[in-house]
Amino acid sequence: MERTQLAENLYVGSQIAETDLAALKQDGFTDVICNRPDEEHPGEAASAEMQKIATNLGLAFHYQPIAPGEPFARQASFLKRIVTQPGKKVFAYCRSGARSTNAWNLVETSSANT
Repeated sequence: MERTQLAENLYVGSQIAETDLAALKQDGFTDVICNRPDEEHPGEAASAEMQKIATNLGLAFHYQPIAPGEPFARQASFLKRIVTQPGKKVFAYCRSGARSTNAWNLVETSSANT
């Protein structure tokens, strides 16, 4: 599982497997954000299954899908709320990591304009 660090406590990456959740927990992550819509690619774990496993590991799991080509200001706002909480270490994922990265870029752009 590849991770790209975008902020002090925010990393993004591509689709993860159920087994990756334990590695994230071991590496100190507190929250996982799924920006990939369920059933976008057949055969990949649904968010409900990922949430169940994450919760059992003590990770907070947030389903915030971003459909390709659709507006995502609400998901970016949610990402900002989670990342700016003290003590959080967040991993956000989608198919390639691009939508999660774009959500953070929207946060950064919005913050720069305020």
